[in-house]
Amino acid sequence: MSKILAGAYIDLEVARITDFGYFFTLEDEDVFMPIRLAKGELKVGETTNVFIYTDNERRWVATHEKPKGIVGEFTTLECKDTNKMGAFLDWGISKDLFVPFSEQTEPMRKRQLYTVYVDRDRITGRVFASNKLYKFLSQDTSGFERNQEVYMYIAQEVELGYECIINKKWTGLLYKNQVFKPLKIGSKVKGFITSVRPDGKLDLSLQKQGYNSDDTDRTAKELLLQIRKKGGKIPFNDKSHPNEIKREFKMSKKQFKQLLGYLYKLGLIKFTEEGTELVNF
Repeated sequence: MSKILAGAYIDLEVARITDFGYFFTLEDEDVFMPIRLAKGELKVGETTNVFIYTDNERRWVATHEKPKGIVGEFTTLECKDTNKMGAFLDWGISKDLFVPFSEQTEPMRKRQLYTVYVDRDRITGRVFASNKLYKFLSQDTSGFERNQEVYMYIAQEVELGYECIINKKWTGLLYKNQVFKPLKIGSKVKGFITSVRPDGKLDLSLQKQGYNSDDTDRTAKELLLQIRKKGGKIPFNDKSHPNEIKREFKMSKKQFKQLLGYLYKLGLIKFTEEGTELVNF
């Protein structure tokens, strides 16, 4: 079996140089790198780390370009074009990433962003992408518990919120009412499990649920700093509208009230008819 695999990085030694590019050899297999894909000048005998893909004739091609995702990873890419065979995504390198129709949850459209899994055909060795993310994610969520910290990859926006890939292996839902800052598809953020539902699905939040002294103290200090920057007073209190609080402070009204109560008990703020003020500012 070849040690050279498309869709992955490998260290190769320059075997010979032509006017058109560089040839690498590994176990009697030739890999070509066009001059335009090389980062700087290479010498015979020099070892360099390259990314491998195949051309239309299934020949190995090496490049110093950095793709937006390798085999075994989830990534979010823009659709550049479509034809009767499938869609072609902007992979970030000279070659586009192909998504067959059979691997699309719905027909892809140009200039739209899609989260896909980068995979390799076990027979042909060709790299392709799949939009059917569930095929590559675990359904066993028994190891999760409420308020567990996780890392979330924002995969796509849905009616209820955002579908996220958790710790690169599971999926969960981040509800819109738990989002208090702009999120981009393809971004990676820290989050928490709010519940493991009876059907095994995971609900998510950007904040830990319930009272936690360390988190409350840190977030309260951040709020205190915001009030100071605004001249020691803000036109908001525990009676302000939730949407106004979300827009101004990127948090829920419940959390905002909790923080105000915390600061009030410490004697750092006072409530007025106009809102909230710092004491002895």
